[in-house]
Amino acid sequence: MNRTIEQRNAEVNKTLELLDQMPRVEVNHLFRARLMQRIDGMETGKSSGAALFGGALSPKLAFMTLLMVLNIASALMLFMHETPQATGSSGTIAESLSEDYGGPALSYYDDQSAIGR
Repeated sequence: MNRTIEQRNAEVNKTLELLDQMPRVEVNHLFRARLMQRIDGMETGKSSGAALFGGALSPKLAFMTLLMVLNIASALMLFMHETPQATGSSGTIAESLSEDYGGPALSYYDDQSAIGR
């Protein structure tokens, strides 16, 4: 079990040489077209009603159902909301801004000399 580094390197080199000598496998130019035909054939075979309710749901149908549920839920939340959103008047907005930016931490940046001009 105790092998030296030279023996391991020799085995690795031997394996790499064998891999280099193997002929390359070329893919048929119609491979993708045939694969897509087989996938389409499998989807049409599963689209019957018995397969649909038997647990073989297609991902397209599941995604469409999820989007429909989300759209209906968002529409219900929009139309069933009991209290409308209150838009604040300009006075309340200005008051909240003056509270946020009128503290002593920002008084250094307040240029009072520019107000009197």
